[in-house]
Amino acid sequence: MTRFTIPDMDCQGCVASITRAVQEQDAKATVVADLPNHAVEIESSLPPYILAATIDAAGFTVKLV
Repeated sequence: MTRFTIPDMDCQGCVASITRAVQEQDAKATVVADLPNHAVEIESSLPPYILAATIDAAGFTVKLV
């Protein structure tokens, strides 16, 4: 499980965009969002740096926790 903070994730639309982007790279990935804390936990076979790059490419600021 990899945890990221995403300061500019503030709605369910953002969560959907992030989830879609991650699952385009790893269809089996699971994304659990914590909107109040601007955080996501991702279960994926991809390394954290690829996940971070994917979220960044989707237009979000991302920091590995």
